Amino acid sequence: MEILKPMAVHPHLIVLYPQSEFAELPLELGTVVLGRGQDADIRFEDELVSRRHCALTFDGQSVTVEDLGSTNGTFVDGNYINKQILDSDNRLQIGKIVLKIAYKDSNEEAFSRELYEAATLDELTGLLNHQTFMDRSAGELVSARRGGAFVHVAMIRVDGFKQLTETNGEMCGDLILKEVARLLNDEKRDSDLLARNKGEKFMLLMNGISPEDAKKRAEKMRLVIERHIFSWMDSRIPVTISIGLVSRQGAEVTQMNELIAESDGLLNTAP
Repeated sequence: MEILKPMAVHPHLIVLYPQSEFAELPLELGTVVLGRGQDADIRFEDELVSRRHCALTFDGQSVTVEDLGSTNGTFVDGNYINKQILDSDNRLQIGKIVLKIAYKDSNEEAFSRELYEAATLDELTGLLNHQTFMDRSAGELVSARRGGAFVHVAMIRVDGFKQLTETNGEMCGDLILKEVARLLNDEKRDSDLLARNKGEKFMLLMNGISPEDAKKRAEKMRLVIERHIFSWMDSRIPVTISIGLVSRQGAEVTQMNELIAESDGLLNTAP
């Protein structure tokens, strides 16, 4: 008789509150720092959270939380703690953020990953969807306002897309969009946020660079698409993109909806 080995379980950090911040983050062996600072491994945009608030350590068996001298304290089930092992029933709170640890086997992880991807990714291109882009960009805008940094928002449009699909069909259009998304994703930096907006449009958020460098990166993306060979039914399909780019710094950084609207408006004047 075959003896089945128990399936290994892996811890995940789950953000329970606020609901808009919901996330499920796998924890690897070792230590991660939770905080508001740029050097934190897992960042939370909450004024009550210290720059390096607490640490979570997974030793292969259990997860331990340790306060790192935070200003407002680390709490487990409402009690202030310095260091404590967490189980799945505990609720960890830092600032306004409420979290828990969940232990999952590989089957549960795969199912959770499928649910996560369905909720956060665009089905056709595999890029972030519009809502996820909006949620994730909120923290970047807050950081830019607080630190006086630049943020750059680009709206990217595939030119003549309606005519392209009328001539070659929707399947060709879908192929073009997927290939454009792949090329843009290859060109962006790891820290950039790239998402499909709707139809033939994509959104890009860049930070940590000057307006001049943002323009150079946008132009490089435009040239990559222009020079790429797109083909359909053994015929070459010429594809170009237009880009509306808006740059703001510090207190000039407005809400993302406004930045998107402005960058989208610039597409009407693009050559």
